[in-house]
Amino acid sequence: MDDSTLTKLILSVLSEIPDWEWHDDDETPYADGETGLFYGAIGPTPDRAVGARVYGGTDDPETGLKIRRVQLRTRGEPGRKDGADVLADAAFARLKKLSRVGGILGIRRESMTPLGADTNGREERSDNYAVTVDNVEATA
Repeated sequence: MDDSTLTKLILSVLSEIPDWEWHDDDETPYADGETGLFYGAIGPTPDRAVGARVYGGTDDPETGLKIRRVQLRTRGEPGRKDGADVLADAAFARLKKLSRVGGILGIRRESMTPLGADTNGREERSDNYAVTVDNVEATA
């Protein structure tokens, strides 16, 4: 699985959370009350948003084991101190259950950090995951 496919798979899985929407075309606007999902950088709207991006990893040429680092950046509603934390917790609850799903062998959260509020008072946070890609195709 390439990095673009992995990122899109993560976004697709997160879009299964109620009221979380991913518009792959980058042109469809998000409705009020939705949490917008973005490939990479978070757009200016909606207020509640999550961006996903592959940023590193390792490949073992002998075993075919492929591990990718994925960062989720969450942004909550204006004036809500726990806004980013609530979104990050929902993402973690969904992702920690992934095993043998769509080419993902397993996933674990490795770190997180609060990023503070943006200029609109929306708290942000970064969570970093290690994703082990299923190497069945690499060894077949």
